[in-house]
Amino acid sequence: MVRKICVLGAFLCTNAYAEEVIDPSDLTKVYTQAAVFVNSDADIRTAGMMTGAWSENIQFAGFIEANWGELNSDKADKFSLDYKSSRTQYFQVHAMGDQQGIFPRVGLSFDYIHQKVPNAKDAQLLSVGTIGVLNPTYTNGKFMLFPNIAYAVGDISGEQVDGVMLNLFATIPVSDSGAFIQAWPEYFSVSGDNVNLNSMTYNLMLNAPLKQDRTQWLMTKLEYNSIDMNGFKADGELTLEVGVKWFF
Repeated sequence: MVRKICVLGAFLCTNAYAEEVIDPSDLTKVYTQAAVFVNSDADIRTAGMMTGAWSENIQFAGFIEANWGELNSDKADKFSLDYKSSRTQYFQVHAMGDQQGIFPRVGLSFDYIHQKVPNAKDAQLLSVGTIGVLNPTYTNGKFMLFPNIAYAVGDISGEQVDGVMLNLFATIPVSDSGAFIQAWPEYFSVSGDNVNLNSMTYNLMLNAPLKQDRTQWLMTKLEYNSIDMNGFKADGELTLEVGVKWFF
C-alpha cells in the first residue's frame, strides 16, 4: 500500500527570492537552498534547490529531494539509509502586471514523483500545479494565504491513475526575527480502474532563523495523515519532523 505521496507540499513550504531579505514564509518566492530533515519514524529527507530568472518578472527554480529509511513496515521505526522515494520539480513564478490584484504573484510547477513500494511495482506520478499568493490587503497584513491545486497522472500498484491535490497554506509571523508558523490541510485523491486512493493530511510547522542574516533555519513540523485505499482505511498517523535549511 502507498502510505503517502506528496506532490507539492514540502517544496512549497520553503521558497524565497535571493535578492531580498530571506523570507521563507512567502511561498511564491524562490531561493537557492539545501536542507536535511529527520522524522519520528527515523526517516531522513534531503533536498536542494537552484534558482534563476528568465526576466525581471519571472523567476524559476529546479528542486530535487529524496527520502531514505526502512522499507519493511515491521521495522518502520528502525534507522536505515534505504532509498524510499524522490521528487524532482521545476517551479516558475510570475509577478502579475497588477500588483494590487487578487493574486499579485502566481507560480506554476511540474513534478515527477517516484516511490518504492515493498512487494509491488513502484509508484510514479507526473503532476502540474499552480499556486498564488492572496493579496495581503485581504487579510490586513496579519497573515498570508496561498491556495494551491495540482493535477497528477501516473502509475500506482501497476494501475494507471489520475487525480488532484488541493492545499490551502497559511503563514503567520510570530516575531520580528522572521520566525513564522505555517499550517495547511492537504487533500490528495487519485483513481483508476482498480485503484482508488484518498489521503488527508494536516500540517503544522514552526520555522525560526538560527542566524541573524536568516541564512540558516530550524524547521519543526507536525503532520497527521490518514489514507483510504480501495475502501481500506489506515489509522491516522502523527509524525514529527525536525530539520535545518541553508539559504545561499
